[in-house]
Amino acid sequence: MGIRASYKWRSNSPGDGLSRRGFLGVALFDLSLLEDEATHNELFFVHDRSGSPNISTHDWKLNAPGAPLTYEQLSELPTRALDATLECAGNPPGGGLVSHAVWEGVPLKDILNRAAPRAFVRLAARDGFTRVLPFEKAMHPDTLLALRMNGESLPPAHGGPVRLLVPGWYGMDSVKWLDSIELTDTPDESKEYRRRTQSLLGAATGDPVRGVLIKSVFSRPIDGAVLATRRFTLRGAAWAGEGRVAKVEVSTDDGSTWVPARLGEAKPWSWVFWQCDWRIPRAGEHRLAVRATGDRGDAQPAARDPRRADAYEQNAWQRIAVTAI
Repeated sequence: MGIRASYKWRSNSPGDGLSRRGFLGVALFDLSLLEDEATHNELFFVHDRSGSPNISTHDWKLNAPGAPLTYEQLSELPTRALDATLECAGNPPGGGLVSHAVWEGVPLKDILNRAAPRAFVRLAARDGFTRVLPFEKAMHPDTLLALRMNGESLPPAHGGPVRLLVPGWYGMDSVKWLDSIELTDTPDESKEYRRRTQSLLGAATGDPVRGVLIKSVFSRPIDGAVLATRRFTLRGAAWAGEGRVAKVEVSTDDGSTWVPARLGEAKPWSWVFWQCDWRIPRAGEHRLAVRATGDRGDAQPAARDPRRADAYEQNAWQRIAVTAI
């Protein structure tokens, strides 16, 4: 398996783009370590605005429609396992705010079935963070109250003892440290996690950021690598949110020409690994790019819409530069 490591830091510096909203902790997944489909729990990315609350399974209680549930009561309900990739809404091209796990939990619909349906579901965390989901997405059989992650009890850093998992949507909707569930007819009125577009009239706030956009990344080589070879197998991963990846293409001449990569098995909610053999024609610098297309015809753009005034949905091609010697 090799030696694994992750890069972590804590910062509240206004110059740190990842902590610009006061996030307390960030841990990136090092994409160069991408070997197994599931990311080890200790390597799975973390992006928190507060420290992990210390909640024991004995003290945890979910204020749910109908009646509160203890951890023991929830864990006695039928569970299901689900492979799903989770990505932060602010993850830049080639960024490590993305990981994959096998989650196990109780379908949220089994809890919501106890009450009359409403238009929305409001979910609140122990640290005060809240999200509002459309009732239809909350009732999807793959939307889970996750109790386990990669075969282990859900770690506190990843929302334990219980978190929501909303597959195919950005990570902020998969509420950590879940505390309460409320059915409501009031839509999400928060100004956070919404598209903002810059115009001559200023920045306008638009629709909520929800489903993960099609995206691909390099795992090897890394940007700035020096390659002492004339043959190299380019590798990486791609994911498509609520869809599936249909194809991945790689360019070794800065986007002038493209060749198809070999794909693994594309599965719902999950990233898929890709490979592409490269015969390096000469020594010197080479500029590489990768792009993916989904089964719904959605394709990565060459560059982000310059009118976007927010930090979300950054799914432009990843570009790297390497040097062959």
